[in-house]
Amino acid sequence: MKRWPRVLTSKLIKDPLVHFLVVGAALFAIGAMREEPAIPDRIVVTAEQVAQARAAAAALQGREPTAEELAALVEPTVRDEVMYREALALGLDVNDDEVRRRLIEKMSYLTQDLADPEPSSEEALRQFYEASPNLFTIPALVSFDQVFFSPGARGDSLEADAAAGLAALRAGRAPAEVGDRTPLRESYDDAPREQVAVLFGEELAGALFAAEPGEWTGPFRSDFGLHAVRLRSRSDARLPPYEEIAARVAEEYGAQRRREANERAYQEMRARYEVVIEQPDTD
Repeated sequence: MKRWPRVLTSKLIKDPLVHFLVVGAALFAIGAMREEPAIPDRIVVTAEQVAQARAAAAALQGREPTAEELAALVEPTVRDEVMYREALALGLDVNDDEVRRRLIEKMSYLTQDLADPEPSSEEALRQFYEASPNLFTIPALVSFDQVFFSPGARGDSLEADAAAGLAALRAGRAPAEVGDRTPLRESYDDAPREQVAVLFGEELAGALFAAEPGEWTGPFRSDFGLHAVRLRSRSDARLPPYEEIAARVAEEYGAQRRREANERAYQEMRARYEVVIEQPDTD
């Protein structure tokens, strides 16, 4: 394991800023775990918090902090609480989209993964695998080469040049000697149909997944221009045996159980409210 240089460690230990950061973090963590309701005009730094601050400072400095040092370490926590309460008193949390968003995020975080699933049985995992083949099926994949003919470079001769280029490729000319520079890759390995369709269009994707390997075909039009393509290999869709993907099945099953638990928690919270959805005037 990589270690910090001793000189750097010594400097960090002696740096007062490090003391404030470390001890402040300890106080914040302890304060976050307190559950006592706050009294509006009273701020309490508990004996537990002070003891933790003293212990953290002593560990860093190698000695007990003085009363002044301890007070200085505690003061940022007091300051934060003062500023927080004053902000609430001024209503700064009301109608503030940023505060609202942060609170929603925090509540969402607190309700996530409420039920961390216990280890699942082999039987449950196999049943999930058999009931959810769509989650684990590897789609049909193609590996292919493409040569691009650019509308910008070819102009009105684009289609004629593409047809001549395709003939040259079939006659054995190297792709680099035929096409134009392309914003896309010249070769693709194990590409699913969806990826091919997004990049090159449905026409090319359909032809490629029906083509015989080894022959140049086309030209096909995409949003970029015209393409000649050569299929190198194609694999059919397949569902791997359970034993081959057991770890992934367990991961997916656990994720589904967590989603279900989180949704149940949300529905329980939602049931506490009367939800009224007013309809706009249709006049």
